[in-house]
Amino acid sequence: MTKDSIVNATAEMMTDEELAAVVGGMKTDPNYESSNVIDARGGQIQGLLGWTITFDVNGNISSVTKY
Repeated sequence: MTKDSIVNATAEMMTDEELAAVVGGMKTDPNYESSNVIDARGGQIQGLLGWTITFDVNGNISSVTKY
């Protein structure tokens, strides 16, 4: 590809079926909750009397959940 062809290229939105078929990368669904996801920017303590506590990058508590 040349610089001009990149600048003049048009983008097309992918269909839901095409998005579902994508392998790799990240997809997000803000309405989905999973007990197996940790806050990767900070840390996590699990098993404290059935509670999971996650911390943000600054060490502040970002969430507390009962499992």
